[in-house]
Amino acid sequence: MFSIKFVIFFIFSIFFFSISLIAKDWNPQTYTITDGDTLKRNGIRYRLEGMDAPEINQICTLNNQDWECGLAATLYLEQLHETNGFECEDLGQDRYKRILVRCYILKDDRRMDIASIMVKEGYALAYREYSKDYIDEEELARENKRGLWRSKFIKPWEWRRNKSNKR
Repeated sequence: MFSIKFVIFFIFSIFFFSISLIAKDWNPQTYTITDGDTLKRNGIRYRLEGMDAPEINQICTLNNQDWECGLAATLYLEQLHETNGFECEDLGQDRYKRILVRCYILKDDRRMDIASIMVKEGYALAYREYSKDYIDEEELARENKRGLWRSKFIKPWEWRRNKSNKR
């Protein structure tokens, strides 16, 4: 009897100790959200790695009407940011000199990857040209018709290419 109580106590102790370590090491920063995949802080631009969201002025079609899907993606990222901010890790630079980052929120004492959430909810796509991350999340969003997948849209990278060709 004593040994079972001790084992249960030991398991719960480890569980609660690990949760407190996550919260203790949590060090979020606040950012300005410039669009659905770009952040800014102290004049420095950060690009969420592995995903691509519609541009802020990109329009999609939902129920035969214009839908500001780029603005919707931006607002969803702002909602994730709230007042607590993100904890981000630097992954290098892209060709536009933005710092590539993977960012997290803390929810229910768990670190959650915001790019994963954005793609899973359909507000961004897996950016397969640069990463194999988030493909499963995109498939899930497509199957469940979440976010962009309930509309007619042009993939963000194609939309940018079309815009640049018209100049």
